[in-house]
Amino acid sequence: MKFDIKHFVESLPAIDVNRRIPRSEYESRLERVRTDLKSRSLDIGIAFGNELRPGDTGWLTAYDPQIEPTAVVIGPKSILILGGPEGEAYAKETKMVGDFRNVLEFKIPEEDYPGYSFKQLAEVIREVCGADPKKIGMLTLPSILPLEIHKLIVESTSAEIVDASDIMLEYRYHKSPLELAMMQIAGRISTYGMRAMLACIEPGMRETEVAACADYVQKTVGADRLGVNTIVCSGWRASNVIGRASNKVLKENEMVVLGCSARHDGLTSCIGRTIILGEANKAQAALLKNAIVAFRKGIAQIGYDRPANQVDHTVRSMLAPMGLSPLYSLVHGIGWTEAMEGKGAATQYSTWKFPKGTAFMVDLGIFGRSFDSLPANEVGLRIEDPYAIDHDGNVTVFTDLPIDCKPGQMQ
Repeated sequence: MKFDIKHFVESLPAIDVNRRIPRSEYESRLERVRTDLKSRSLDIGIAFGNELRPGDTGWLTAYDPQIEPTAVVIGPKSILILGGPEGEAYAKETKMVGDFRNVLEFKIPEEDYPGYSFKQLAEVIREVCGADPKKIGMLTLPSILPLEIHKLIVESTSAEIVDASDIMLEYRYHKSPLELAMMQIAGRISTYGMRAMLACIEPGMRETEVAACADYVQKTVGADRLGVNTIVCSGWRASNVIGRASNKVLKENEMVVLGCSARHDGLTSCIGRTIILGEANKAQAALLKNAIVAFRKGIAQIGYDRPANQVDHTVRSMLAPMGLSPLYSLVHGIGWTEAMEGKGAATQYSTWKFPKGTAFMVDLGIFGRSFDSLPANEVGLRIEDPYAIDHDGNVTVFTDLPIDCKPGQMQ
């Protein structure tokens, strides 16, 4: 039977995507940051964000920028969101706190906006501080902050510039109960997208057609946007670790790596699976079986106050004798971005223990390694699920998707 995507969507249990993080939580976040700034004798704090790395500014205000970058300036009594004219209406629509200001350096380069006036950054800083600041805390990691923006801040004030990015790293790592609830919704949406791909996929389709099914389903049920582009990499493309879906045509008996990453209220939860399109040969079957067994042993190590490194260590110790060492560590951060949160990764050498109130991905990736009769370029495998340890210490996985998936079984 040909896959009927509209019927598929209609058959899905409804998700309450109207549930959002309220203004009161954003106001509480600002007060916590202000308290930290004051304790460090910092007059104001500045955070930066763009479409790729929106976490700091999004966490502070709920504004998730598109195309134009943004910044947030936090003072003792006020908060300003900086941007350009094209993002102004969207910022005002989506922000939970703060006022918006157009700043020249945040507009789209080379564009002209007749009738618009722009604030100078020095004006904005004085407005928020109430005077010329003596000490400014940079709330965004130096590796994310563009050199141009850093230079602009330095040239706009005589204040001392201090790296205070650890403040945002800590707050964004520890999730509130509401943030975990939003991530659970995102996980359900990602699961629906993955189920759609598993139901529709067949030889003769292009990878982009398969991805389109996931994208349609995720958007239809309420994803505000995707954390990363939907991944469909098959056959000789399977060894792409984070490749986008291409126009390659799927063939019988190919290994296919699939990935979905829906976002809800800014927060994302990713799902990754690997299938064989048809009958698996002996090497493919062994690869999948060994990886699934190791993954299950790894996730059994998750628990509050348990050593975080045991997830990675357990999986590696099982797969290494087979020549199947994972490409990267199994535990990494999740939240406003996928694997780019800046805190929360656990390698086999990590010494910390899983705390309460956190979310993370368990992501087993084996890429570009020959196995049995399989050449390296045809070996691509990902099994990935979103996990959380709630504020009571309970472990939760944000998907009910089986680890061992097969084409057609989800329709």
